Amino acid sequence: MTALRSLGLARLISLLAVSAAALVFLLSAPEDALARTAALSVASITLFAARILPETLTAILTFLAFLGSGLVGTDVIFAGFSSSGFWLLFAGLVMGSAITSTGLGRQIALRLFARTGTSYGRAVWLLTACGLGLGLLVPSAIPRVVVLLPISVALAEAMGFRAGSRQAIGLAITAACSTLMPTYAFLTANLPVIVETSMIEALYGFTLPYGGYFIQQWPINLVRLVVLVWLMLRFAPDLAPAPPAANPTDGMDAPSPLTKGQWRLLILLAIAIALWATDFVHGIAPAWIALSIAALILWPALGVMDRNAMKNDVDLSPAFFIAGVLCVSGAAQVTGLSAALADALIPLMGLGQGGALRDLYATTAFTTVVTHLTIAPATPVILVPLAGSMSEATGWSIETLAMIHSIGIGNTILPYQAPPLIVAMALAQIPTGALTRICALMAVASFVVGLPLTFLWWRLLGLI
Repeated sequence: MTALRSLGLARLISLLAVSAAALVFLLSAPEDALARTAALSVASITLFAARILPETLTAILTFLAFLGSGLVGTDVIFAGFSSSGFWLLFAGLVMGSAITSTGLGRQIALRLFARTGTSYGRAVWLLTACGLGLGLLVPSAIPRVVVLLPISVALAEAMGFRAGSRQAIGLAITAACSTLMPTYAFLTANLPVIVETSMIEALYGFTLPYGGYFIQQWPINLVRLVVLVWLMLRFAPDLAPAPPAANPTDGMDAPSPLTKGQWRLLILLAIAIALWATDFVHGIAPAWIALSIAALILWPALGVMDRNAMKNDVDLSPAFFIAGVLCVSGAAQVTGLSAALADALIPLMGLGQGGALRDLYATTAFTTVVTHLTIAPATPVILVPLAGSMSEATGWSIETLAMIHSIGIGNTILPYQAPPLIVAMALAQIPTGALTRICALMAVASFVVGLPLTFLWWRLLGLI
């Protein structure tokens, strides 16, 4: 009941914010481009963050609002559809849908879970490995959660852990968090990073390489991975073995031989991962690799998905989300709103005045705060337009600022900030308090251990 009241209050606040933005727009003089752009941007970001309307509808309303205002041209409003990030996400949605609809994700998970026996600790390790593996295979966290959470619930039941026990909750939290936090090491794994990548390319003409991104991000995400496993092993220390008759596959389908379609999909995904990891050799952007693989997946003659897959299985609303937020960010850049925000905010952070480590902490903390004031996928809309001014203040490259943004966005302190965790709580009935404590402890570990380790690593690489 408290959660429902909080949800109602959040929606009310969001509606008031949208109403205030609309009032500012109507009362502003036509020549006041900054105020009118700010009003439309606040309304759009609020609608995206609160999900009051479907994402596709919010994106369409954003396009229409900027078209009607005359603040920017159509080349800015619809620039998102020509960005590589849009097509990377489009291809990721096709790949994720194929993994789910063909049953390949479940078959891979079942083969891992058949090895857990009755050991809670072993189950934690294998669930974590499965979450990371799906991070490589599925370029969207929500489909990974949808695949992994029901399996974790069935596994806990088969191991003899009753629903609501610490062991069952621990396995569910492991599955939820392993699909999200440590996977920020992979460029294609999470929507916020894809949005960030496409916006960096659109505004600054810089494309983040897949292999280089992983090399730069591994320290902080290794800390998240280790801390997650350590916390979950301690989460339920009073373990009792399940009854000897229990079998890890009871209550779940037994693994079955992969079909021809599943084998073909697995091969295509392996090719995609290999090409992504070696992009520093061949120079092909991750988006075009993903789009080529998606085309093969959708090819009816290959037998992976049928000819009606785009109509029945693939939800394109996240792709419209990217196009919508790129419209907002482009308008903010063109009208000068981004520069005005930078002039107001960056002096308050004191960048360039206290050493590189202080700047790293300040920028990461600022990113984390912004992420929790919106939601993770919407954060780049605010941050990326400020990257140029932050780069001037710190002396760091745009690439370094993008790396820091990724770290800050991945510091999930409160579950509501990450839609995949909201889905996970609904699928597995995870208590909000327990998940919040785990998220907060992981964020603290990231700041206390992960950032200094990352600082030393980036010093070695010459990034800062």
